[in-house]
Amino acid sequence: MSKNYNEEITAITAEIEKCKTSDNSIWELYYQRGYLYFLNNEDDKAKADYKTAESMGLDVTELPYYTFSNSNSKRREFLLPEKTLVFLILLLIFATIGLQVINFLYRLKTSV
Repeated sequence: MSKNYNEEITAITAEIEKCKTSDNSIWELYYQRGYLYFLNNEDDKAKADYKTAESMGLDVTELPYYTFSNSNSKRREFLLPEKTLVFLILLLIFATIGLQVINFLYRLKTSV
């Protein structure tokens, strides 16, 4: 079930506008809004907010920095292959168990 984060994004955007004139250390708000954009599947906006937060003082070694915002990262592209690999491994496990059962039943039948 997907949640729409537009209300939270609007609230943080309003807070950013209030703080822009008084404080330049509002990178936390950009960081939070970027995360909400990320959750809302608006990756371009999330990336822009992360880059803005980084330019304002976000220490990427201290806070989680979402890998998709790094232009060299292909992390999101690996999600489908990873899921496919898990499915194939499970299929292999069930096939192996099925073959073991068939082998057992065959041996049981031939020994009678």
